Amino acid sequence: MKTILTDDQMRREIAKSHQRSKDYGVCPDERAIDQKRLTPEELESRRETNKDLLEVVAEYIGEFYELLSPDRFMIAIVDQEGFILKLSGSDAIKAEFAERNYAPGYRFTEKDVGTTATSLCLKKQVSIQLNDKDHYCRRAHGFTSSAAPIFGEDDVLRGVLVASGKSTLVHPHTLIMVTSAARSIEKQIRLLRRNREMSIYAGFLDNVLESAETGLLTLDNESRIWKMNRKAKRILNQENLDGKPISVLKGLNVDVNDIFHHPEAWKGRECHIKHGHQVIHLVYSAQPVLSGQKNMLGAVLVFEEFGNIRKIADKISGSTAYFTFDHLIGDSPAFRKAVELAKRAAQSDSTVLLLGETGTGKELFAQAIHNAGAIQAKPFIPINCGAIPGELMESELFGYVDGAFSGALKGGRPGKFELADGGTILLDEIGDMPHNMQVKLLRVLQTGEVQRIGDGKVLKVNTRIIASTNANLPQAIAQNQFRQDLFYRLNILPISIPPLRERGAGDIRALANFFIRKISPGCRLTATAIKALTTYRWPGNVRELENTIQRALHVCDGELMTADHLGIPEEKHHVLQSQSGSLREMEQQMIASTLDQTNHNMAETAKRLGISRATLYRKVKQHAIASGHGN
Repeated sequence: MKTILTDDQMRREIAKSHQRSKDYGVCPDERAIDQKRLTPEELESRRETNKDLLEVVAEYIGEFYELLSPDRFMIAIVDQEGFILKLSGSDAIKAEFAERNYAPGYRFTEKDVGTTATSLCLKKQVSIQLNDKDHYCRRAHGFTSSAAPIFGEDDVLRGVLVASGKSTLVHPHTLIMVTSAARSIEKQIRLLRRNREMSIYAGFLDNVLESAETGLLTLDNESRIWKMNRKAKRILNQENLDGKPISVLKGLNVDVNDIFHHPEAWKGRECHIKHGHQVIHLVYSAQPVLSGQKNMLGAVLVFEEFGNIRKIADKISGSTAYFTFDHLIGDSPAFRKAVELAKRAAQSDSTVLLLGETGTGKELFAQAIHNAGAIQAKPFIPINCGAIPGELMESELFGYVDGAFSGALKGGRPGKFELADGGTILLDEIGDMPHNMQVKLLRVLQTGEVQRIGDGKVLKVNTRIIASTNANLPQAIAQNQFRQDLFYRLNILPISIPPLRERGAGDIRALANFFIRKISPGCRLTATAIKALTTYRWPGNVRELENTIQRALHVCDGELMTADHLGIPEEKHHVLQSQSGSLREMEQQMIASTLDQTNHNMAETAKRLGISRATLYRKVKQHAIASGHGN
């Protein structure tokens, strides 16, 4: 901490300053000729730079003049480089000091004017009091000056506070007063800076809250709404709720004390806010706001509309429909007929039933139908009915509420129909749906309503249904494996997608080139590769063709792809030429053929066929196919 010098220290410092003044060549008898002076523009710029210092000093001028007469004392503020920024006092005393160049814009350092209270204070950065002949220049004789340094952040000199008058007015209390004022000014500047930083910080936090893409609502510890961000107001469709109890939001039951004691229980909750005739479905989480470890200030709620959460979930899970009709490659008559039927189906909201072997592109057709219709911006939710165990099927399709069964997630979970509300649900491998679930699905088709497990409330859904299967449903009906009434409900717009072997060499070649261009545009098929591709019967259809091309590109080092790269055994090219019969028989032959190709490797067979291993095991058992001992 800087202190006031003792009398002996002061005398020694004055003597040293006089010697420095002499060494600088300052003339003690004449007015300084080369004294640095700012232009009006430069002075204004420095005043702006030291705006907070000048503002704070101005508050203390009145206190000075309660003790000192403005007619007898001049008060000055000098910046850290010695430039006088501002003078206060009567016009007469300011004019008197101006004759000695002590006026705004002039620099008062030892090099300019020799020893003065101002220059010595700047030099030593301690409080200084000079009287009469203590000043180096005779023009300052007859005056007394008291100066105290003002320090800013990290003890960096900000400026000097000066009080000066006739030498007959000299008094040690003047230096003490100026020094005390300088310390008070320092504190006030620090407070001013902190307030400004807090204001900026608070403004920053406000901007953060307002820019958040989720609704934010803060509560005090008495459950009153303290603040809502812009997104919260838009979601709730309400503006002026500050200071009102949270109970004004009908349907949102929040207990701040319970949030404090059981914060983990307030994650991912759902509620339905009633506002006039509107019902707003929200997903929200609550977190206590604490001061220290135990003092609760309130709580903050983060929430989003259920529909937006659903969109985010769709995006993350990759269930957004990507493919369009432009992705359906092929010009064979059978394939073009299927595409034309699908385009017609896209213009209606009727249920579509896609029929075709595994790997023919049924999901691509489903996505293209969705994307070409009026609900393309809505969710597209696929579910593989053959890959989900029967006991989990109901919770997957319809969802469940908190505590509905052992192992249920906290807060419950919506089902696929609920997630697909307004959009499309694809029920893939519908032929493998358990019989008891077929009854419940039929009820949804008839009523347009779903009910979460454990919930007494019925939800209305408007979901476009596309079902797909590689099974022979009429045969499954005859064998009591599929409900006839459900089949009638699904079979409104049936579309048969031809297997690749029936689409001809042109489609096979076009598809192969399409898959090559996606990965390695510079690669070309040789004549032997084209022959191998177009004579093979492709039991795994388009999916098997794509996998074969991808595998070949990994071993194809050059720009040409040969038959050897494809790895299609020649004796297999015509293996399925005599294949005929029902879809069920064809499926049996296709699985058996693919198992043979992979040496009964179940994982690789499932991959080539584009089905899950669980589905493959079930179909192997269903068709009584010898599966060997593959993985």
